[in-house]
Amino acid sequence: LTVEVLVTREQNADGMVTISCRALALRKSWEKVEQLAKDGAVNKVKINGFNRGGVTCDLEGLRAFIPRSQLEDGANHESLVGKTISAAFLEINPERRKLVLSEKKAVISSRFSQLEIGQLIEGKVLAIKPYGFFIDLSGVSGLLHHSMVTNGSLRSLREVFQQGDSIKALITDLDPGRGRIGLNTALLEGPPGEIITDKQKVMEEAEERAIRARNSLNQDKTKQHLQESSEDKEKNLEEKG
Repeated sequence: LTVEVLVTREQNADGMVTISCRALALRKSWEKVEQLAKDGAVNKVKINGFNRGGVTCDLEGLRAFIPRSQLEDGANHESLVGKTISAAFLEINPERRKLVLSEKKAVISSRFSQLEIGQLIEGKVLAIKPYGFFIDLSGVSGLLHHSMVTNGSLRSLREVFQQGDSIKALITDLDPGRGRIGLNTALLEGPPGEIITDKQKVMEEAEERAIRARNSLNQDKTKQHLQESSEDKEKNLEEKG
């Protein structure tokens, strides 16, 4: 029988080398979870234990821990034993044999996978800050910055939306790594300031207006790509010259 092993101790005085199948398997497991984390994978794990701080599970042959603060139902975490949940990676440290997962991060990752730039979304105003609105998007929140509300002047953000209002907006910025979603309603307007004078019309025609806005965004991307390609060509010619 031929097996792969890892040398764990060099040759001793008797000429014996210590090898291990288990150590090699562990190394491969850590390499696998590091690759999964790099790919942004969300994993299905079965909870097999709990303590005061959270719950435990196994992933790729490694013991993993999920803190209560990273569970959707942290208050009743002991009831999760035997259940399967989705979890994303929070911390990986092979040297300390520390593998920490997060159910909350998995929920966010799953939601982000359903979103894309140029997409029209509908949500509710969670909070109003001096710099803009936080919008609930079913599990994640997006920021509608005041500069993205209208090209006209705003005396107060509250003259456009109130807390609890349902709104439609375009996604113009998406950063899953930092958990950021940038929203825009200005692109849904006709004349600047229309959302202040006739908000209902803007919201009712949002689907149709979003199509025009997406075409505009795509044209801007194409122009930017062509400009960058032209600059690269000029730079290459200068270097060759």
